[in-house]
Amino acid sequence: MSGSPQWRFLAVLLLPAGLALTVWSLMMWPPASLPLEYGGMFWIALAPLLSIHLVLPLLDAFVGNDPSPAQSGSPHLLNTLLPMACLPAWLAVLFASCQASVAIEGPTWWALAASAGATGGIVAINVGHELIHRSTRLQRLIGGLLLSSVGYGVFKVEHVRGHHLRVATPEDGASAQRGEGLWHFVPRSVISTFGHALAIESTRMSRQHPATDPASRLRRIAGNEALAWIAVSLVLAIAIGLTLGIDAVTFWLVTSAVAILELEIINYIEHYGLQRKRQADGRYEAVEPRHSWNANTALVNAFLLNLQRHSDHHRHGAKPYVGLSSMSAAPQMPAGYGAMVMLALVPPLWRAVMDRRLDRYLESASETPASADGTGSAGG
Repeated sequence: MSGSPQWRFLAVLLLPAGLALTVWSLMMWPPASLPLEYGGMFWIALAPLLSIHLVLPLLDAFVGNDPSPAQSGSPHLLNTLLPMACLPAWLAVLFASCQASVAIEGPTWWALAASAGATGGIVAINVGHELIHRSTRLQRLIGGLLLSSVGYGVFKVEHVRGHHLRVATPEDGASAQRGEGLWHFVPRSVISTFGHALAIESTRMSRQHPATDPASRLRRIAGNEALAWIAVSLVLAIAIGLTLGIDAVTFWLVTSAVAILELEIINYIEHYGLQRKRQADGRYEAVEPRHSWNANTALVNAFLLNLQRHSDHHRHGAKPYVGLSSMSAAPQMPAGYGAMVMLALVPPLWRAVMDRRLDRYLESASETPASADGTGSAGG
């Protein structure tokens, strides 16, 4: 892409565009051009998923690492408007996918749901994650709406006020323990996200409205942000049902489940086996770069808005994605997140690779103290 390397982040818009092209192809091409004996419609429906989880990791490995430094300033279009523009782009392609789902069935239906979910895991959840950390109320609102569009609005509450405080401790449901398999971690993390978000808001509202009269109880319910985001998801489901029918709601539910699974796999790989030490006073040590796994591959950084530079994100949660630094002293994945997500799907292979890498990192980190900004030489 010509011009400043920052413009590579526009790649995220290729994902809803690709899903839109898939939906158009399924709905507009004549059946004769899609011979069922070769699974034509199925492979078209599956194309976005294959692009995200097969083509992108292969290209990512070929292109290699991202040499771009953190950017202290960036065009307003990228820093602010690009993440916000993902909301209308995603909602448009989500409704189009729901509409298309009514006209297809069988394996093609499931393929389209998986593709829509994989797209939503990036465009709705990952971009939503970027926005819920921003300083303006409008950006945080759009972030919450993106998350709620796939039924995970409670993540806005738990991630900022839960995960970022408890990361790399046994109390954090979104931090995978050493030896914990993905398929044990995912339900634990999802249940923890919903439960802790509701608990956080229940405690907050009880402090604001401690009285036990009916009016105070109503205020506690009305002001509960976690419940509000759940309500937004319910309203969206009702809107889909009223306009497209109950079958489209089923499609949305499956799509949302896939998107949430995509997020939780990323959660799994980001902090696997890394632990903060408990100090003499009972509190955990401060969050440092060594408590997050990183990767710095160019293509996945572009599509995930630098999510792979995760140590810096946990050090400065409010820092926009263009300003995130790659920290060589932090533990490094052997490949980009795209490839590591696929490895995590097979827990024995994941443990064979990552447990050894974890041991090597912990040993090297104990021998070579990192610099204060996490840019020292110790690394996986």
